[in-house]
Amino acid sequence: MFFYTKIAIIYSIFLIDFSFGCAGLFGGGGGGCCCQSGCGRKKRSVDEEDIQFRGIASRNEDMLCNSPEMKAMILAHMKSTPQASSKALQVALEDHDSHRYVVVCSENPFHYSIKHDSAYCGARNGSHYCQAFAI
Repeated sequence: MFFYTKIAIIYSIFLIDFSFGCAGLFGGGGGGCCCQSGCGRKKRSVDEEDIQFRGIASRNEDMLCNSPEMKAMILAHMKSTPQASSKALQVALEDHDSHRYVVVCSENPFHYSIKHDSAYCGARNGSHYCQAFAI
């Protein structure tokens, strides 16, 4: 009888440990603590080749532009610093028509992607680059 009691105690401890441990019946919940179970949320990755891009992307120092009028305004309103240029361009472009614009000016060229049917333009003076995008 004593032998069966020890086995029952060991068996009970094993079951409790098994059900609450990583390899247990409940698997740790998958919420970031303990081991992850086979069920629940999984991280999925997307290969860059699988992403279908339908826009235009800049390369290096490309100053892409689909609006000669916007190009002329950018060149006319660029100032001596990127900060002053972005403010002046924002005001000039939004005063010109009813579109809203995002204007980004930087001392270094930058990469961007945009839908092909959006109005966009970029220019460079001696010290910095500016890009404007209609939204």
